Amino acid sequence: MTYLYTERLQLCPLSAPDESLFHQTNVSRSVRTYLWDNETIPLEVTREILQKSAACFSREGWGLWKVLTRADERYIGYAGLWNFFDEPQPQLLYALDSPFTGQGYATESARAVVNYAFRALNFNYLRAAIDVGNNASVNVCERLGFELEAQRDQDGKPTLFYRLDNGAVSSTA
Repeated sequence: MTYLYTERLQLCPLSAPDESLFHQTNVSRSVRTYLWDNETIPLEVTREILQKSAACFSREGWGLWKVLTRADERYIGYAGLWNFFDEPQPQLLYALDSPFTGQGYATESARAVVNYAFRALNFNYLRAAIDVGNNASVNVCERLGFELEAQRDQDGKPTLFYRLDNGAVSSTA
């Protein structure tokens, strides 16, 4: 299993025992508004995502990591790589429980995933798709050096597509 570490966080692959935590994050208003088009996903969808993530880690070396604080191993959300739309490779994804937003955790965990994608998986680039209006996610991507590549309607919703090329990211920025 691939674990990632930052100064304040540890990222551990999500697994079946994390079902309740993962589900609670995804049905929270702050996450579902943008990630799930404001729909409350059923528990079965949560199970399917966790199964797919485990399979992706096994086959491809990537998936979704739960984000824990290193100080007390408190679960605060998740980050990782996930297939969206018809993209040829997975995109950056992150979601934090609302009490932990605005503290730099999203940027810190996303940076760990980006570095892993470039260094361990040898990705040439990464994309992140963000709903128009999700300014917090735009700020995270821009702090990481992602640049706006396009804006287009995706599934009837205006969506921003950000891109970061390998070599354009600093591991300490």
